[in-house]
Amino acid sequence: MGKILSKEEELERFVKQFNEGPNMRVDQNIVKFCSLDSSENLKQHYEGRKMETGDHAADWIKNLAEKMAALMPAPELAGLGALAIAILIDVISNSPPEKSTEDALRCVFAEEKASEVWDQIDECLKRCTMNFKNKDQLRSDIERIEYKLSEALTKLKNSMVRDGQMTSEALKAWINGAAFHIQMLIHLVRLRGIPDCDPVERLISTYKRDLDLLLKKHREMVEKKCKEEIRFVHPQSPYIHYLVDENSKWHRLPENSRYEDYFEAYYSHRYSSQRREIECYFNEVGENLQSLVRQRGSFNVQ
Repeated sequence: MGKILSKEEELERFVKQFNEGPNMRVDQNIVKFCSLDSSENLKQHYEGRKMETGDHAADWIKNLAEKMAALMPAPELAGLGALAIAILIDVISNSPPEKSTEDALRCVFAEEKASEVWDQIDECLKRCTMNFKNKDQLRSDIERIEYKLSEALTKLKNSMVRDGQMTSEALKAWINGAAFHIQMLIHLVRLRGIPDCDPVERLISTYKRDLDLLLKKHREMVEKKCKEEIRFVHPQSPYIHYLVDENSKWHRLPENSRYEDYFEAYYSHRYSSQRREIECYFNEVGENLQSLVRQRGSFNVQ
């Protein structure tokens, strides 16, 4: 006879057949270039692109130096500034789409409902690359775009909460849009477009509340997609119970098991780790806020 498994062991064995759910985390380009290590991450990005140029490194460095001449350490080069310079480096490098920082971000907002959010982020990044040497113009550009991005994020959130248009892709776009919006306000504090961190702190608190609600709606959406199916084989055999997952695939449940327990284990396995990482990101930005706004970014072409 085989070993009789405990309920916990049965659940653990059951969920091993599933991969993690669709990735909804904050994109690594936002995380690394808008972190406390933004300048070091930008330097590593530059060194990586320089190595890829091979025999053309000298011409590439000259071209980049002409555009980045006389950059002194400054607040505008941190955070969004570092992200903008990374994009500019990619453009000058003619980086293929699979390695492009901007293309990676664009893919995050591929969901049709998120197109308005991407339009504002795309415009912000374009203005940051154009005006990172002109603090006053950059501040004016971000102030103008920030309002439009905030409005677009509200519309996207309401489409998921109120209009029943929740998808993992739309939620990912909102999460990344909210993370970018927070970085815009942090950059405005650096550029003295906002006098202090109070508005940023309030925005982070608002987005954390919104995130809780959206994740609840996401669970409800997945729960509606999943269902229990029961099949009858013949009179001498018990009914066979199945969990039909969000991709319409059937998975047999152990005898005498509760569907609700297995759905809970299924959802937790697919999404709980992501939820913790997303919540941790927003918490860490809030905890490091004062250090982030005091950053002075730096970048040297050499």
